[in-house]
Amino acid sequence: MRFLSIVWYQVLPSRFGGQKGIALFNKYLSAHKPLDCLCSKNNKPPDDVGYKVMAELPNSKTQFLNPFYWKKVVDTARKQHSTHLILEHPYHGIAGFLVKTILKRKLIVHSHNIEYLRFKQLKKWWWKILQLYEGWTHRQADLSIFKTEDDLERAVAQFKLQKARCFVMPYGVEQTIDPRIRIAARKEMEQFYDIAPHEKILLFAGTLDYLPIAEAVKAIYTIIAPELSKKKFSFKIIICGRNRFREFQFLKKLSHPNVIQTGEVTSIDRYFAAADVFINPVITNTGMQTKIIDALSFHCNVVCFEEALKGIPFHLAKEKVFFAPLHDWDVLIHQSIKASDSSSPTPRMFMEEMEWNRHIKKFIDLIQQ
Repeated sequence: MRFLSIVWYQVLPSRFGGQKGIALFNKYLSAHKPLDCLCSKNNKPPDDVGYKVMAELPNSKTQFLNPFYWKKVVDTARKQHSTHLILEHPYHGIAGFLVKTILKRKLIVHSHNIEYLRFKQLKKWWWKILQLYEGWTHRQADLSIFKTEDDLERAVAQFKLQKARCFVMPYGVEQTIDPRIRIAARKEMEQFYDIAPHEKILLFAGTLDYLPIAEAVKAIYTIIAPELSKKKFSFKIIICGRNRFREFQFLKKLSHPNVIQTGEVTSIDRYFAAADVFINPVITNTGMQTKIIDALSFHCNVVCFEEALKGIPFHLAKEKVFFAPLHDWDVLIHQSIKASDSSSPTPRMFMEEMEWNRHIKKFIDLIQQ
């Protein structure tokens, strides 16, 4: 058994949830089975990546339409003697179909959300075309991986898939964080951002130049921070994330004395470690919220709308998760204050359930069966 992973965009080094999801999946899979990765040229793997990285695909979305790169995928699968091809996202569906048809290899489609829904929410005119292509790609697959049970059920119903060929593999956690890291990170943030020891640190992180995340940032400035201030709550909200696109530059002009925008940071880990609460005021559900899993792995409390918890076994970490009904800002603000007063560690049962090695072993067992 030898896997070939097709990654069409940059995931190494990984900074965002989607990038980390792919990078960690490949890291832990390669610890159990031989893995090669054919990816875009802008990937820069670390020296200890643990598997062969072939950064030979273009840094462009047009690669999906170019027969030269379909052939590149087929030739690579043949050369590497791959038995299983994994498509990260469905966009290279034609190349995957050719590998399956010509080389008789097994095809796996690793879905990170229902792609067409994301673009439908963004009101892109071509979302229906993507819906047809996404469904066709999944129907060619020997196995489709989804992040949540909701995504799986939707795909089975809308794409007419066989449920026996579908598998749920959520985003995972790597390890339990040493509490001493949290103490050091807190002091570091206090010094760097001039935060008083008595002030609670609330963190929000994401790709800010994506509409649902941008709307959440706007809500932090216009609803959450003003209301928390009215309640005489001592806090600072730190917002981390990329903002490269012109239509979202207005976010940089938003201002509140208790809100700090850092921009894109090299590593989000120190911020999770320092925070008392991770707030996630995202209204539009766009799949599993990977940042919630990351926050819990750092023993950080989480506040969010209930919709954001789909696919997350939060019942195993009830004392760490504080949620509100969708659109109920009063409850969300109340929960933010309540969450800041709790400092219990994330339960071991949750960490074990979400551990990456556990996910990968179940995945390999399924394939071998």
